[in-house]
Amino acid sequence: MSIIRNIFRFSHLRLFYDIFVLSVKITFAMTVATFKMVIPPRAKNLLGETVLITGAGHGIGRELAIQLASLGCIIVCWDADNEANRLTMSTISKNGGEVYGFAVDVSKRLEVREAARLMRKVGVPEVSILINNAAVLYHSSFLQQDSDFVEKTFSVNVLSNFWTIETFLPNMIHNRRGHIVCVSSMCGIYGVSQKVAYCSSKFAIRGLMEALHEELRLDSKSTNVRFTTIYPFYVDTGLARDPKYRFPCIFGIVSPEYAAGEIIKAIRRNYTEYSIPRCLFTLNSINRMVPETVMRLILDFLANVDRKRQEKYATCLTDAS
Repeated sequence: MSIIRNIFRFSHLRLFYDIFVLSVKITFAMTVATFKMVIPPRAKNLLGETVLITGAGHGIGRELAIQLASLGCIIVCWDADNEANRLTMSTISKNGGEVYGFAVDVSKRLEVREAARLMRKVGVPEVSILINNAAVLYHSSFLQQDSDFVEKTFSVNVLSNFWTIETFLPNMIHNRRGHIVCVSSMCGIYGVSQKVAYCSSKFAIRGLMEALHEELRLDSKSTNVRFTTIYPFYVDTGLARDPKYRFPCIFGIVSPEYAAGEIIKAIRRNYTEYSIPRCLFTLNSINRMVPETVMRLILDFLANVDRKRQEKYATCLTDAS
């Protein structure tokens, strides 16, 4: 019995010791995180990095390609629209940048693999930064949506990320360096009416990146492979409709140029998650701590839901007359 008591006592002492060590680690981590909020991490140099950008022919992808080229990166442009891709490449070349381009439908695994093979064949340097930016958005109520559009949404917005990551991640792990970036959306944090398929796909991106980050975090060979998930609110890319929220200084439309600059900032500082504008993560943290009814009241206020209902009612009356 005395042996059992000693074992029991030792196990309790061990538990208290582990809790004490955990408390010290948490305190240290909180201190470092607070310090980084006041003084952001030093921005890393991207000179000479080979950056592959999907959806490089339009919007944010095009601006990312142009701005990263100006920082001395070697740019690889992927887009299903060959003409738009060429225009992006032409702009980079005129500015003295090194750029390669391939017409790729990233929703198709075989095309992704073939493009990677062609890149090796023509001597493109190994990809060290992968930016999954390509996406589609269809507006429709859930019961009226086209099933083909649902499949297209998930093929482009979700599955393409699997195909590109599985293609380029092994070399990053082998080289013990690399950076994977996925452009999600604030629709990947909050559900939005008329965008059920799109929101679902962007929620999936969040799950993909969090799970993959955790999987590689536990592998000592992958400690220098970075992951960044971007959550833009509303960028003028032609995909989304203006949500017309209150406080346009915070929730207003931003240009692709601005969004690309913010994404590059997140990449250079190795942020794991980054919202555009940055303050939206703070709002999300507050909303997740309060009861759901309170969260809905806050979101309805910001979205000016009552006024939209009044405008819709007035429109119905006008049409009826």
